[in-house]
Amino acid sequence: MRGSRRVSGTAEAAGSDDGAAPGRRYGGADPTERRDRRRAALIAAGLDVFGTEGYAKASVKSVCESAGLTQRYFYESFSDRADLLVAVYDDCVAFVRSATVGAVAQFLDHRLATTSAGDATAETPENATRSQTGSTDPDGPNPHEFDPEGIAPEHVPDAARAALGAFMSSLSEDPRRARVMLVEVVGVTPEIEQVRMRAIHGWAELILTLARGSRPPSHRQRLASVGLVGAVTQLLVDWYVAGEENVDPAHQQPTQRETLPEILDVCVELFVAAYERLLT
Repeated sequence: MRGSRRVSGTAEAAGSDDGAAPGRRYGGADPTERRDRRRAALIAAGLDVFGTEGYAKASVKSVCESAGLTQRYFYESFSDRADLLVAVYDDCVAFVRSATVGAVAQFLDHRLATTSAGDATAETPENATRSQTGSTDPDGPNPHEFDPEGIAPEHVPDAARAALGAFMSSLSEDPRRARVMLVEVVGVTPEIEQVRMRAIHGWAELILTLARGSRPPSHRQRLASVGLVGAVTQLLVDWYVAGEENVDPAHQQPTQRETLPEILDVCVELFVAAYERLLT
């Protein structure tokens, strides 16, 4: 396991107020901008430290050293390590969710453009995006702006593969993110468990939105969506833990490490089966 490193370079890069008069612009930034930069630097450092050393071994001091900031700046934004862990986790979830929703939007836009090919009134990519997602926001589509009827049944297998593939890629491309989301955030405190549960139900709501659009789901359909999130999560936990040399005793190491393509295939089959039986 590699050690943590300084992620922001210097205190100046993170927006240190050392040497700045109160309320004055310093380094081209006002106090609020500098505070926001320091918070962002601490979150980046938290991802690096929690994602390499683990939350239990991390300290406020090690996070601040990684961020290039003194400890007094830590408490400007966070009450303790757990508070920072929540911020790091939320940041990871937002990143992965954006990648997942963006992949579905890209798939649907491509499908719409392909379907419209050869039509004299075929839509431009920009109009296709508005028609499919209701938005051309450069920050990415809002899942609630997809088709109010949900994804068409014939597109579900490919859409599921696009979404799940993006989800898994965004974890595998940064093992620190995978460790925080799959391992380090689990069972820390009751408060953090509530944060994690909210994220799980947020993923379940995304599944329902993509599958059903604005049509209200039944209780069984809500249960099915939560079950799908749990299944994907546990498969990825096993995948991550099997690849680690030093496994926490709380996690039983699987006998072999399945490949992500294998896990992706199984998850797509689960999603399609659930869609056909429960989500339509």
